Amino acid sequence: MGRLSNPAPLRLSRTEIKQLIGHYRAGDSIDTLARRYEVHRTTVMHHLAQSDVARRNVVRKMNDETVALAAEQYEQGASLAVAASTFGVHPRTLSREFRRAGIATRPRRGWRL
Repeated sequence: MGRLSNPAPLRLSRTEIKQLIGHYRAGDSIDTLARRYEVHRTTVMHHLAQSDVARRNVVRKMNDETVALAAEQYEQGASLAVAASTFGVHPRTLSREFRRAGIATRPRRGWRL
C-alpha cells in the first residue's frame, strides 16, 4: 500500500516537550530542534510559547561591512552561494541582506526575466 499524501502530524509526548525546552535553553536553535524532533519549526515555537519560555533575539549574521564585501564578490561574478559560503552564511541570508541594502541580484540560471 502507498504512503498517505498527507500523513497525520507527529505529536510530541510531554517528556519530549520537556527535552525540547531543555535543548532550547541549552542553546539549540528552533530549526535544529525541528529537525531533531521531526516537527515543523512553528510546532517548536508553539511548545516554547505554551511553556512560557522566553525566545532569544535573532542576531544578524552579517554586518554592513561584510555585506559590502560580499556584494563586491558578487558583482565580480561570484554566485550567491559562493559569496555566502565565504562569509559562512546561507545564500538566502545573503540574498535577504542584499535586498535590505538595495543591491540587485541576478536572476537564477534558466529563469526568465
